[in-house]
Amino acid sequence: MATQSEQEIDAYVRRLLWALQALPHDDRLNIASEIHGHLSERAGRGPSELERAMAGMGSPDALARSYVEEFELAGAINRASPVTLLLSVLNRAGRSGLAFFGSFAAVLLYLVSGAFALMAVMKLVEPDKVGAWQLGHGGFAFAILDRPPPTQTELLGYWIVPLSVMLATLCFLGGSKLLRLAGRRLLARQRAPRAA
Repeated sequence: MATQSEQEIDAYVRRLLWALQALPHDDRLNIASEIHGHLSERAGRGPSELERAMAGMGSPDALARSYVEEFELAGAINRASPVTLLLSVLNRAGRSGLAFFGSFAAVLLYLVSGAFALMAVMKLVEPDKVGAWQLGHGGFAFAILDRPPPTQTELLGYWIVPLSVMLATLCFLGGSKLLRLAGRRLLARQRAPRAA
């Protein structure tokens, strides 16, 4: 006959397994086995130790949520799609300053990348409206302008196309690198409390 502690552990692990349905079967079983072993070890030290261990892990639903979020984030970091990673990091932006600022900076870099790519395309479509102009009083414009300055000379000509493509690529890669870095840091922070 199972003791009170064993019944509590079994009930906790059952609820945890149910809450982990989003994960692959083998991962669910590995997590449940790890948690069951940890709780059984703590129960061997006495009922108060088991209570402390369960309180430290939180409810089975909250613990499962942390495992599911970790699984999603780890998967997004390893996928080639920056959109998946951006959505995964943005999902945590309300709970983490790192996620907020990392996703904000990455989105900003992606927007700048898109602007440079648009400049490259528009130079081929509307060559007179896209360019780099030296303006009066030391000003400079690297832009798409509806009415370019009539008295100013465009400095780069069609060289703006490869320059814009290069800058667009660098901004895109920088945004993706920043997201991966933020994702890895978030993942490390998420794993740290459970490792303790």
